[in-house]
Amino acid sequence: MRLFRSLVLTLITTAALAGAAAPAHASTAFHSGAVGYTCQFPDGSPQTVTLVAGFTGPDTVAPGVGFALSGVSGTVTLTPAAQTWFTSRGSDGFAGGRVAVFTEAANGPRSANPGAATIQPSTWGAGPAVASFSGGRSSHTAGSSGTITFTAGQLVLLLSLHRADGEPAFSSVICHPQDGQDTTFTPALPIS
Repeated sequence: MRLFRSLVLTLITTAALAGAAAPAHASTAFHSGAVGYTCQFPDGSPQTVTLVAGFTGPDTVAPGVGFALSGVSGTVTLTPAAQTWFTSRGSDGFAGGRVAVFTEAANGPRSANPGAATIQPSTWGAGPAVASFSGGRSSHTAGSSGTITFTAGQLVLLLSLHRADGEPAFSSVICHPQDGQDTTFTPALPIS
């Protein structure tokens, strides 16, 4: 019994000391405002969508260290013209799909293409067509000093479309921010 108590006490003490010595892993939520994009639809027509996105990243990052942005999520809202493009082809919602938001940063460049987020299934009804997405990731490497300001870059939509007739429909769309848009995510990430 004494050996058992000694072993339990040793394990509890070791766990407490390990917990006290472990570094804190604080995180910050980063958000964009509404960013207008022009997309090249499959027939070649330009259509407009609006992105609002966010993700979680570290509070600070050491110079030259790799780090990840996780929980990339948000919405892509189609304009009425873009929605009409899909409804005229028999689609009335999203059955799923993927969204890749290329998050850029001059002082914290991406070290790989982003992991795509998943589009949640939805039908559009009378309101605007909105693709809600979550679960994306982005990997970066910190610069040598200063701060990292993230911006929304290219947007790739791999859409699985819902149709009333049950037929599968898919569409790939590549979008770029419109000139003059504020693509900045806030806040900036300090390098320290």
